[in-house]
Amino acid sequence: MNLLLTRVDAFRNLRPIMRWNIHSNASDVLALGPRTAGRLASVGIRTVSELLAAQAMVVARRLENISVDQFAQWQREASLIVEIPELPAETARLLATADCACAQTLAASTPTELLAKLEVAKQSTDDQWFAQSTMPSVSMASAWIELACQTKKSLAA
Repeated sequence: MNLLLTRVDAFRNLRPIMRWNIHSNASDVLALGPRTAGRLASVGIRTVSELLAAQAMVVARRLENISVDQFAQWQREASLIVEIPELPAETARLLATADCACAQTLAASTPTELLAKLEVAKQSTDDQWFAQSTMPSVSMASAWIELACQTKKSLAA
């Protein structure tokens, strides 16, 4: 267990932690460009709270070039970023693409299950960024799961 905690601590020290919350600007949290931010704002989505409350199908119908799947992925990604502040945005994007929607789902995973989900998602995605991403190691997946477990514990306390 100490080795895992050491890996998690090292993982946290990779970069400063941005403390996003549900009141944060959704486009900033997801690192969306100004044009996409403007399109979201045109349908009343500015904050993470508004993004998470929106119905993906309704938003996709109102905006061109944003599919239901893409919007739902943004919702999963934003949820992970807000729930697990130590989780890098790139990691949240990977996990969201593999349908990992929240800290609880991540915490309940084993590294092997998580890596299998990521591999299946990588094989079946049209997302160029994800398709070209390097698959994480078992130790990195373990560190992500441990971060989610620690988040669950701190929320329960």
